[in-house]
Amino acid sequence: MQIITQSLKVIADSPLDIISFEECMVNSWTGNTIILLFYVNSPSVIIGRNQNYWREVSPSCNVPVYRRSSGGGAVYHDSGNLNWALIVPRLLHSQNDELSFMADAISGLGVYARPGDRGGIFVCMGDGETKGKISGTARRFGTRNVLHHGTLLVSTDMRALRASLGGIKMFEDASIASTPAYPVNLTRFIPSLSVDETMSRISIALADVDLKTIVLSGFWDEHSPHQNMRFRNSEDLSRGLDFCVEREDFDAFKLQFGSRAWIVDRSPPFSVLVSNDMARAVLKVEEGKIVAILPQEEDDAHSGKYADLLRGRFVGTQFDFKIPEMTAKELIWTNMQY
Repeated sequence: MQIITQSLKVIADSPLDIISFEECMVNSWTGNTIILLFYVNSPSVIIGRNQNYWREVSPSCNVPVYRRSSGGGAVYHDSGNLNWALIVPRLLHSQNDELSFMADAISGLGVYARPGDRGGIFVCMGDGETKGKISGTARRFGTRNVLHHGTLLVSTDMRALRASLGGIKMFEDASIASTPAYPVNLTRFIPSLSVDETMSRISIALADVDLKTIVLSGFWDEHSPHQNMRFRNSEDLSRGLDFCVEREDFDAFKLQFGSRAWIVDRSPPFSVLVSNDMARAVLKVEEGKIVAILPQEEDDAHSGKYADLLRGRFVGTQFDFKIPEMTAKELIWTNMQY
């Protein structure tokens, strides 16, 4: 039996639409086979469910940032990054098997790819030792299904990738940090390769079917062709797309996943060290707000006065990338008083 029976290209206005649609799919699919999704997002950074926004996103990042419902590390998306997703019934799910057949499909493009550490897919570089990372993956376990999705670097802007990822240094942090890797595009090995060709060839390799296209902006329109193509039972495969996504669920997920509370304030508790000269203070942050400021060393009078000054101004405020610089200016003012 062909395990992957549907292969879909999803076109959306925003990465937020894709994140919400994936969540709907993992909750609504009731078939006993795997659905394969492809999509390409506009330039953006997507961080994992349990990550610290401030640790993963560069202060110089100038693209939108979102948080997905799955784990894993931070990734940069643009028109050269092909994203794939498997909606897998839990009884069928095997991370190793799914990574293996995805790596085999990529190898069929003309570059040898193998699964590696922490769910990544890698290729060997010219020196025979360095491993270039072409795909990072993550999973989200639903009640019935597993969302197993990942990136595939085809022709991503590496300069923009490096400029968008990598946040500020933490003093204490309970989050799951991204694992450093050497990212590499497939076009480094196959210069003529396009995202569309990659998508089509992987679809044929894994599902042996041509891609069907879903445009989310019109998916629920009364006169959309998709209205007659959404069913819940795998027996209805011949009739079209075998799932049902309710507009109300999609809109609810967009509201949740588009909020600051989800994207930023969900970051696990952390603290940063601010200092200038001999004074050092620790800013403790929970749910996006500075909740306490303490001297790094309790018996240091200079740091104690500095912490007192900062406490009166910053406790209760929302943390952002400018805070460390602002606290340094406060310290300069304090030095003038001694």
